[in-house]
Amino acid sequence: MDPAVTSLCLNLTATGVAAGTGVTVSGVRDIFRRKKYDENLEDVATVFAESLEDAIKAKDARLDTNELAGATDDWEAVLDEVAGLMTGESSDSRSRERDQIGHLFHNEEDAAIQIAEAIATVQGFDLSKTPQLREELISAVGDAYAEAIANFERHIASTDLGDVFQQELQLDIREAVNDLQTRLAQIGEDIEILLTQDARNEGFRQLSSTFFARGEPTPETSWRTTFSLGDVHAGIPARRDGYGDTYADEELLTPLRESEDRFVIGRAGAGKSTLCKQVAVTWHQDTETGTVLYRDSDDAGAAFESRDALREAIERADGHVLVVVEDAIRANANAIFRLIEEYGIDTDVTFLLDAREAELDTEPDAQTLDRGSERRHREIASAIERYELPEISEADIARTIDAFEEATGTTVERSATVLHDELQSEATEGFGAFLLLSFHLPFGDTAVERDDTETGLEAHVRSRYQTLMQPGSDGTLRDLSRFDRDLLADVGVMVNLLNASGIGIYPELVHTLGYEFGHDIGTHDEIHEIRETLEGWFLFQTGDKEEQVLTTHELWSTLYLRALARDHQQQQTDSRRRDRSEPHAARCMNALFALFDEDSHREAIEREFPGSSVMTAIDADTDVKADEYVRPIFELVERWPVLAPLAGTTNTARYDLPAACSDQTHQWVTANRGHAHRHRGAYQKAQTEYEKRLNEAQDTGDRQGEAKSLDNLGVVAKNLGEYENAREYLQQSLTIFRDIDNRQGEAQSLGNLGAVAENLGEYEDARKYLQESLVIKRNIGNRQGEAESLGHLGVVAKNQGGYEDAQEYHRQSLEIFRDIGDRQGEARSLGNLGVVARHVGEYEDAREYYQQSLAIFRDIGDRQLEATSLGNIGLVARHLGEYENAREYHQQSLAIERDIGNRRGEATSLNNLGLVAQKLGEYENAREYHQQSLEIFRDIGDRQREARSLNNLGLVARHLDEYGNAREYHQQSLTIFRNIGDRQGEAKNLDNLGMVAAELGEQEEAREYYQQSLRIFRELEHTYAERVESHLEELSEDG
Repeated sequence: MDPAVTSLCLNLTATGVAAGTGVTVSGVRDIFRRKKYDENLEDVATVFAESLEDAIKAKDARLDTNELAGATDDWEAVLDEVAGLMTGESSDSRSRERDQIGHLFHNEEDAAIQIAEAIATVQGFDLSKTPQLREELISAVGDAYAEAIANFERHIASTDLGDVFQQELQLDIREAVNDLQTRLAQIGEDIEILLTQDARNEGFRQLSSTFFARGEPTPETSWRTTFSLGDVHAGIPARRDGYGDTYADEELLTPLRESEDRFVIGRAGAGKSTLCKQVAVTWHQDTETGTVLYRDSDDAGAAFESRDALREAIERADGHVLVVVEDAIRANANAIFRLIEEYGIDTDVTFLLDAREAELDTEPDAQTLDRGSERRHREIASAIERYELPEISEADIARTIDAFEEATGTTVERSATVLHDELQSEATEGFGAFLLLSFHLPFGDTAVERDDTETGLEAHVRSRYQTLMQPGSDGTLRDLSRFDRDLLADVGVMVNLLNASGIGIYPELVHTLGYEFGHDIGTHDEIHEIRETLEGWFLFQTGDKEEQVLTTHELWSTLYLRALARDHQQQQTDSRRRDRSEPHAARCMNALFALFDEDSHREAIEREFPGSSVMTAIDADTDVKADEYVRPIFELVERWPVLAPLAGTTNTARYDLPAACSDQTHQWVTANRGHAHRHRGAYQKAQTEYEKRLNEAQDTGDRQGEAKSLDNLGVVAKNLGEYENAREYLQQSLTIFRDIDNRQGEAQSLGNLGAVAENLGEYEDARKYLQESLVIKRNIGNRQGEAESLGHLGVVAKNQGGYEDAQEYHRQSLEIFRDIGDRQGEARSLGNLGVVARHVGEYEDAREYYQQSLAIFRDIGDRQLEATSLGNIGLVARHLGEYENAREYHQQSLAIERDIGNRRGEATSLNNLGLVAQKLGEYENAREYHQQSLEIFRDIGDRQREARSLNNLGLVARHLDEYGNAREYHQQSLTIFRNIGDRQGEAKNLDNLGMVAAELGEQEEAREYYQQSLRIFRELEHTYAERVESHLEELSEDG
């Protein structure tokens, strides 16, 4: 028998036997390889080859065609195509890869599809254009597979295979073969064969009896990882309450059956994907509905791009088709929106999507605003009606407890009422309640102590982080001091980086750390032992050592990386070498990225993991895979700016991006690092990245990239208080956007110029810029941008004292945000209405607006704006004389800003605490708060807020009768405000210098300061003019 057929049959049999049993493909294959079974295996291979030839002839005869003639003449080429082998590889390498192809098969059906497609490729068929031929060929392979397994079953009786499998793998081989035969009989009936391999590789699966027969539910690990479709099919997770008297899945099913698409929205860990799976399983089980095509983001091996393949499957599916896509707004899935648009009026196709609300409502950065596809995706998404996940109820918790106890056999001691109260106290942290609840359930490991500011989830992360980063120290959960300290820490970082980014924790990727620590046997054995130590702790094996490892929710891993970034940030504060990126994450990225550039590194991993499907995919398309691995990591950093210290900058990074990456990805990473640093308030680091990107664009003649970079530099300069520089950057950006006819970019730059003018007190110029921006956004149909412009116009009107106009602008903005379902925008508009109410003295109305805004930000998990809302409520409390309440709100705001690494927000909260302390007469405390605030603003280069802190220190000094110090602080503040062109700040400091002079009896000098201040305020048409006039009147009375 042809060795190629024997090798193929070995892997087919091992794959089918192992599927759904919990044993590994490699374990089954190792037993089959033993010499005493060679003859039996060759006989099975012969049956497979002959059966396939007969089946193909039968298909040809039935179709009255000769298309498949000779399809099995070249098994060598077929096997090479399945294994992805290239011409010119050594015979040893070729033999090894062929012998390991079972790793490429997810299950027996996947194997049949891959073999059929390989045969077609060798014969020159394009099965995507001949779906009937594809179906026939897959069916033929399935028939031959079934015949071969039937032959194999007969051979078992004459060997000791049954005893060997029982003793070594605790597997009843006869039962496994019988199950396999049952599943093989259904292959021809299962419509999943209509999904091409590309669509399957990109994560789509067809729900079917065969699909669920293959997957074993995981009742214990799923409570800490994620519920699979198999878990949901087995009824493991509990149902959750909807808004009415029905369950949430029933509320969703009603409009879906009426062909109305829905978007399930909630924060991370809120149970979005579980609800989608419950809906999908119910749809599959309902005889009156049709096919379900499901893309699970946890199982998606590549970005979804094969729209044609999915369209073909939809067209040939039976009944009313439901297409479900998780995390649909992300770049690796958002191609689905084009199909949604295409099937807009087709009542036989319905789409169910999910997304995190903060991601859905975040307007794309200036880097992506002009990309038509990105904008169109978001427009389509905004038109889909949202289903906001209801808050967790006590009844939800009671059902969850019952489900957990039934699935695991473990008793939950605390009542649903107690757990509900505890979750309510943790709700401020922005994590999904169902994820938080899972860390209150007794799951295998001991509970950990947590402080008053932590959730159970955060305490769980912290304890494990400390154990891996500080082995042998007091308070660690396990003694891991036997391991190399750096290697132990790096394995912990690597597995969490792979999980948080969505790449997946594949063992071979963890072992890439051999690049940093040596590819010797000892290093790989130690990595393997560390992995085993982490299993059952926060890693959970899937059953096959070559497959992706399960771990806790990706948010768990993000919090782990957050702890790493915070530690590094603190170390930087105390170090001279403050700008270097974090070393552990850098080694992990270096080791991972080197896979794409260094052949010796890849070969070392392939020796350790022969036949790895992960490595085969990288070898097959190295450049494409390099982009696919790099982008998710830096998307994660932009989504979570607190992680920016792990990424560093172009000049400070300790890692190298793969040379195999496209130029576009290299440029994109530079800009993304800039965005991440900007969003955490590290403006000078952001400036470094944007300047590099600008230079690249100018060198290559990339006009659009040049305009984007100038716009970004303008935003950073504005945030730094460098208003003239900001204006110059933005004017250049505007000119280029107009030259290249980029209307969206033009509107963006106009809006930013308006913001600069607003900060400078040039309100008429600001209004003009914002009105121009508004007109463009309306013309191009950008409703979200329209609402943003209206909000900015409201701020300008408020600053000019036009409070009724301001309210009207903000109400229009609020109406649009609510109309398009943008809850973040809705909350910002409510906050702006609160600001207007506060300025007109309507403090209770202001408090109500801020409370509504706060509730939404907490609901969608936007912690930065949650902190802003808390600070605003604190301002209202201060105005009402509720100083202790004000202090509490600002303390909460400060805690969050520090938590998320927003240094600008931290300094603002410290400044507000200083103002409260002043009101309470606690001037030394006030001075300390303002000094801390000043240090941070100086550190991040925010000149405007530096000047404000100096002004506040001057006010404290005046209250303490330290007039010399007060004058010095106000003079420093005045100098900065004049240098940056902030006329409002200049006028306020002149007024304050007048008061110091008046206190010292220097009346003429005081009068001069007041008159200068009054002149500026009148020019700005600012309401503070009345206050300065009163100071002049008091001076005249005293004189």
